[in-house]
Amino acid sequence: MKKTAFAAKSLIALLAAGMISCAGADNKESASATPAQATADGSTSVTINIRYVDIDSVMAAYTLSKELDEQGRKLMLEYQRMENQKQNEIQNLAAQIEQKRNNNGYLSQESFDADVNNVNRKQNEAANVLRAHQEKIQKQIAEFNKQLSDSIQNFITDYNATRNYDAIVYRASGLYFNPALDITGEVIEGLNARYTPKTDK
Repeated sequence: MKKTAFAAKSLIALLAAGMISCAGADNKESASATPAQATADGSTSVTINIRYVDIDSVMAAYTLSKELDEQGRKLMLEYQRMENQKQNEIQNLAAQIEQKRNNNGYLSQESFDADVNNVNRKQNEAANVLRAHQEKIQKQIAEFNKQLSDSIQNFITDYNATRNYDAIVYRASGLYFNPALDITGEVIEGLNARYTPKTDK
């Protein structure tokens, strides 16, 4: 079930290869008009206006991320309880067969085989139930990730509409960034400001 564990880093694979493109269709003209600077030999070089975000910090502080993470944990706990229940049921049946056999409770081989077949059938049924529940959880986790991905992507698009950065990238996508380029705090603040937390009814 580790595949279904809801973790922040699963979002990184869903977003665009470690980079959020922020110029957008409406900003193509401003992106193409990137300022040029003169170099020592008199030629010009293009200056890229870039910022970065620490996605781990965003995942840890964004209210929606924390809510979805908690929902994911509840799904996992529910599955574990179900799995333990099924295992206990099978183990109890097997123990009853063993006890009955040791006490010479079986009057025929057919009777023993019937009980063994019943345990095998129960095992197969339990495996099918758990597999279906696991697939359901995986689907829900994928929906959580998409919801979180869409929320961040939409915010970044709106955020950059008034800033016109050429790119906003993940901190993990590079070896070094000037700390002055860090907009993580602004992104976290903006995400939480426009998100309305769910209330328990």
